[in-house]
Amino acid sequence: MKAVFLIGVLGNLLLMSVLHFKRGSRRLIDIFIINLAASDFIFLITLPLWVDKEASLGLWRTGSFLCKGSSYMISVNMHCSIFLLTCMSVDRYLAIVRPPVSKKVRRRDYAYGVCATVWFISCLLGLPTLLSRELTLIKDKPYCAEKRATSIKLTWALVSLIFTFFTPLVSIVTCYCCIARKLCAHYRQTGKHKKKLRKSIKIIFIVVAAFVFSWLPFNTFKLLAIVSGLQQKLCFSSSSLQLGMEVSGPLAFANSCVNPFIYYIFDSYIRRATVHCLCPGLKNYDLGNSTESSDSHLTKAFSNFIHAGDFARKRKRSVSL
Repeated sequence: MKAVFLIGVLGNLLLMSVLHFKRGSRRLIDIFIINLAASDFIFLITLPLWVDKEASLGLWRTGSFLCKGSSYMISVNMHCSIFLLTCMSVDRYLAIVRPPVSKKVRRRDYAYGVCATVWFISCLLGLPTLLSRELTLIKDKPYCAEKRATSIKLTWALVSLIFTFFTPLVSIVTCYCCIARKLCAHYRQTGKHKKKLRKSIKIIFIVVAAFVFSWLPFNTFKLLAIVSGLQQKLCFSSSSLQLGMEVSGPLAFANSCVNPFIYYIFDSYIRRATVHCLCPGLKNYDLGNSTESSDSHLTKAFSNFIHAGDFARKRKRSVSL
């Protein structure tokens, strides 16, 4: 876990610095990436507290404020990450499937406004976690645990989990299904498999896959625990569900660690920007005019594809008349 903390904090800090201070104008997608890295960075800061808890056999030795605060940060990060990934998926959907709409709504001021709204909503959705956590003394030993759950709290937790995790997850999958269908249609009609079109969605797809792999097990166990609390007749063992959440918890922390490396490995633009940041004397790694290359190329390619399709349909209709 120490390695996860050091690698994750340094990786996300470097990613934010590279994208914030890089030369030239910033790509639209970089605004979402910076906010996602900031969310992961804040999340990882709380990791030493939970490592200390595990090392102390469950005892919480850092006081009530950090018990509530660290739990709140984790909740805010989960909501912020899933909402930002949803926004990034919708952004790719608009760029590929709806180019005319994309030209109107894919603007920097809109992106900044969306990110600010995501942070505000995530902070609000984290409040129930902040209020439900408390430092409890059991046999004069401090434990950071949730207050006794009532049926109202469990119902709210169930509704919140469905609408803030599983619903956005379905939205992300739907966006990528539409993108895949559009790409297949484009490839069939043009007979070309352009690298830029595939690369434009590959990075976000990998980030989403990593997020699902990291958070889905934990939230599945959480969902079963909530349902089990509401329906006592269900045969789920509370101890086994608690163990499942504890085992799958480190995967959630690991997700915040791997995102910077995914961007560095699969996004050549961020890779070049990182080299510029760390070694400003190198001129061979020139960013050139690629600042908006993937976005503009994507939108133009599919705009032409749609206009070509519309022209063909009109021509066919005029011939038939």
